[in-house]
Amino acid sequence: MKKSVVSSFDVDHRTLREGLYLRSTYNINDNLAVLSWDLRFCAPMDRKPLSAGVVHTIEHLMAYYLRLDEKVGKSIVSFCPMGCQTGFYLSTMNDITAEDIKAALGRVYKEVFPIASTDDIVGLNEVQCGNPRLYAVEETNEAMSRYISILFGSTEF
Repeated sequence: MKKSVVSSFDVDHRTLREGLYLRSTYNINDNLAVLSWDLRFCAPMDRKPLSAGVVHTIEHLMAYYLRLDEKVGKSIVSFCPMGCQTGFYLSTMNDITAEDIKAALGRVYKEVFPIASTDDIVGLNEVQCGNPRLYAVEETNEAMSRYISILFGSTEF
């Protein structure tokens, strides 16, 4: 298989499992490293992917709340969904580690979840969002609980 200019195309998706992975590092001007993290909620080909409503809801919540995290927040370049709907990409700068991200995800989970209604979804309105009718409250709670259990072995940590 020919090496791709898209780092995720160089990974055999048949072998990926749920979890948190450093996908790639891009060096910019020899003094800035941008790290691309793979937050894999579902193993590809193993189970049903996340629904569009879950992806959209998690994107809103994590894009906002991760940026408030004291350690990880200032280093975030972007948080975006994978087109295959099995997880998300988080891009950070410089010295952020997998443990830093894991801890930040745990803090967000404890602070934000379970969400009770659409009122808990930051930016879910016609001014701030292109499709505020696309969300999934209960499914998102289930998906986040499952992912946190994958990262920590439990939702009680």
